[in-house]
Amino acid sequence: MTSSRRSPLDNRRFRGALLFLAGIPIAGLYLWRTVALPLAVGALPGDFSANYMAAAAKIAAGHDPYNLCALGQGLDCVVQPGAFRPLPLAGAQYVTPPPVAWMLQPLLSASPAVQLAVVLIVLQLSVIVLLWTVVRAAGVRDWQMALLLVLVTISFEPVAANFDEGQINLVLAALSGVWLLGWVGGDRWWGGAALGAAVAIKLLQGPIGILLIWGRRWRMLAAAIAAGLGLWLLAVPQYLLEYLLKVAPVLSAGTGLFENHSPGGTVARLFDPGTFLGAVRDTSPAARVITFAIALAVLAVTFWVLRSPSGDRSTRGLEAAAMVAAAPLVASYSWGTHLVLLLPSMLVLLAWAIRRRDWLVVGLVGAGWLLIGPGHNWFQTLLLSGYSNLLVLRLMAELGVVGITAVWVASLVAVRRARSAHGPDAVHEKGADAQQHDRAREHDPVAQVG
Repeated sequence: MTSSRRSPLDNRRFRGALLFLAGIPIAGLYLWRTVALPLAVGALPGDFSANYMAAAAKIAAGHDPYNLCALGQGLDCVVQPGAFRPLPLAGAQYVTPPPVAWMLQPLLSASPAVQLAVVLIVLQLSVIVLLWTVVRAAGVRDWQMALLLVLVTISFEPVAANFDEGQINLVLAALSGVWLLGWVGGDRWWGGAALGAAVAIKLLQGPIGILLIWGRRWRMLAAAIAAGLGLWLLAVPQYLLEYLLKVAPVLSAGTGLFENHSPGGTVARLFDPGTFLGAVRDTSPAARVITFAIALAVLAVTFWVLRSPSGDRSTRGLEAAAMVAAAPLVASYSWGTHLVLLLPSMLVLLAWAIRRRDWLVVGLVGAGWLLIGPGHNWFQTLLLSGYSNLLVLRLMAELGVVGITAVWVASLVAVRRARSAHGPDAVHEKGADAQQHDRAREHDPVAQVG
């Protein structure tokens, strides 16, 4: 006679105590870094003041927010006849679509203290909206699971990094939660509108449009196009073509800078190690071709696994998670702060996998969380401390790419397992319906022939 040993995690009281013990320091550190410390220092975040607000001031003055070289900003730019090419991609350079700077114009007359308060409030509300929508989309009703997802989110390093820099990516993550909720609920137009607004603010989530076409979510697609184009045409449209034709091509070329966590950054660093620290800024044509081929391969594998749209709500959430996880691998560049956009995928996968005790998926998502967060922090600490072993630094720079890939693989594994689990159920239900129909026809007054 054998007795099965239960894990301590099977005890609900033990799980609750563990969550509370972990939650107190995690929540304390989060509030310190995203509320108390910014208010105590009183300085505006770097990207918010040097990029967003500087561009907003130029728009308000009737100047081109992208033509910073002509305005004497002292940036390292390469200007050729008939072309404008701002460099580098990171730093005091506005390379975001016009709506962001246009929407910030009302803050120009406010004091720095008011501006800082607005930034913190908007970003905190974005985190709340992200969590509320993803928890609903994942069908989480247990408070312990919800608390776990909250702790995973607020301890994810890119979340705090967006507060440090004052970037817009957390707003995009909140909009991601909205369109995810619309996706799992069916063809909801408001989900498409949220996606269209997110793409108009930053092009990072453009590949999600392919998911709408694949899933035949025509109302979502129409709403996304209408919302995105509407926002672009409303916000200083005279600068839109300049962004699309002159700024966006520079972004799509990518960079080998160590902060780039996309496969394109890895390829660029392999072809020209000088791009690692920014000594060389341009990426070679061969690196761009390989990056494009990798993007096509990622999309092909993703949709090969997805196959046809599912009618099951939980599987639809996994389909969206797979595409969200694929987006950074398709992009030509992904800064660390951009990776908050992975959170909807990671949270959906964790909720699904923990319920089913799928520890492979949990382990892959956990590995991605560790490599993108603490792993990249360790790399930055070594880099800033003057650590001289370039081989170690080069290898550690790829931790982010490995982490993103781990989350993507986890999403594909989850989709495959969810489909295989629902397949036998669907066949069983179909067979049961057929048997019930046959039994009902046994009592027909007309005898069956043949």
